Amino acid sequence: MSSPLTLQMLARSSLLKNEALAISALNKLPMELFPPLFKDAFKGKQTKILSAMVAAWPFRCLPLGALMKFPDLEILKAVLAGLDLLIQQKDRPRNCKLEVLDFRDAHHNFWNVWAGTEDGVCSPDVVVETQPVVHHPERQGKEVVTVMMNLSLHSRHLCEYLECFHCWAQQRKDVLQVICEKLEFGARPVYNPLELLEVFAPCSIRELEVNARWDLRTLAKFAPGLGQMKNLQKLLLHEVITPLRWLWNQEMKRRCFRQIVSQFSQLNKLQHLCLNRVFLLNARLDQVLRNLERPLETLAITRCSLSESDMSYLSQCPSVHRLTHLDLSGVTFLNLSHPLLGRLLERLTATLQTLKLKGCMLMDFQMDVILPALSQCSQLVEVNLMKNFLSLTSLKKLLQHTAHLTQLTLEMYPAPGEVYDDFGDVLPDRFVQCCSELLDTLRAIRQPKEVYFVSKKCLDCRRFCVYHQEASLCSCWE
Repeated sequence: MSSPLTLQMLARSSLLKNEALAISALNKLPMELFPPLFKDAFKGKQTKILSAMVAAWPFRCLPLGALMKFPDLEILKAVLAGLDLLIQQKDRPRNCKLEVLDFRDAHHNFWNVWAGTEDGVCSPDVVVETQPVVHHPERQGKEVVTVMMNLSLHSRHLCEYLECFHCWAQQRKDVLQVICEKLEFGARPVYNPLELLEVFAPCSIRELEVNARWDLRTLAKFAPGLGQMKNLQKLLLHEVITPLRWLWNQEMKRRCFRQIVSQFSQLNKLQHLCLNRVFLLNARLDQVLRNLERPLETLAITRCSLSESDMSYLSQCPSVHRLTHLDLSGVTFLNLSHPLLGRLLERLTATLQTLKLKGCMLMDFQMDVILPALSQCSQLVEVNLMKNFLSLTSLKKLLQHTAHLTQLTLEMYPAPGEVYDDFGDVLPDRFVQCCSELLDTLRAIRQPKEVYFVSKKCLDCRRFCVYHQEASLCSCWE
């Protein structure tokens, strides 16, 4: 049985049935009625009322993103029309306090707080806690409105929603500050990505992720924008490819690389650098890292080709001596001097919390060299050595060297070479026996929290055999 309607609900319903009355009543409406009335108008797509409410909003921030599950062009146009009404007013109404329009999926608590105030008054302290802190510059004596949004661009073209906002914002630069803390490209754009930064303040961007296959030319074209991101803390580049017609044009590749790398000296606040399948790094890693002024917390160089000189530089690079997270998964160490990896780990014994060396083609003789340093990484919480070629003896030695790593909560190791037949297929009984033996070795020195032993992928079923410390038999993963 549904709850009976309250007097406030009935009043809101009555107002929304008469747009003219609702708009004229806004100046006299108690502030505690604004959020629930706005939510009702939002659900009903009553755009004229929404525009008027934006122009009369009695709070410092309007967290619109918390209400929007999907971009809605009608709602956007209504809200921007309301901002125009506000901007055009020479003297703001005393009750109107709007400074920030927040399109991010955040500050849900604001709406939850006010939804629960129908029978009481909301504390001013609670209202303040639900509002973001933003610096508002003044431009030529004009009050500036701040718009906040995070962008995840998964289409090659700008959608109609963003095109509308971009066009509107470009025409109001003198009274508008647009903050985008997280910018993600999920596709290679056909438009010039630098055009976005004509609207968004580049210095507001904290995280930049390029999760699409950008070619070298597109990244070089975007590089000047990267250099303007003075407060960038996280940079992720996934799969930078070379256009086919450039494969033999070394001069063009060098020129683009210089354009990209020259911008790293501007990233003074970078803390997390993640590079996956960025093949232009080979023999050039020093040119990327030497420009960083601040020590990194995270360095992930995965599925990349690194040269001997790259590893030599990495083992002594000033920017990596405080790493808490190191991921070199997919970097092949078969032809590299393995002592360099040991030297790198020696520098990180006091700080390293996560170590991922998955699929690095590490063998027994290489593990022998890095074990002394690994055993001293007392802050390690997670270690992943899957997809390497280690024997039962080598794995036992590895586990015995982890006696002092009491912080470990997640450990993932390769199944030993002895579990496979001559064709590389897993022998189930042998798999269980060897993994059980390894677990007993580990339990003899410390009590593990979560440990997995994982086989190579089966050629027939395309799955991995997994042995977990809670399981008496192996299971399969996709």
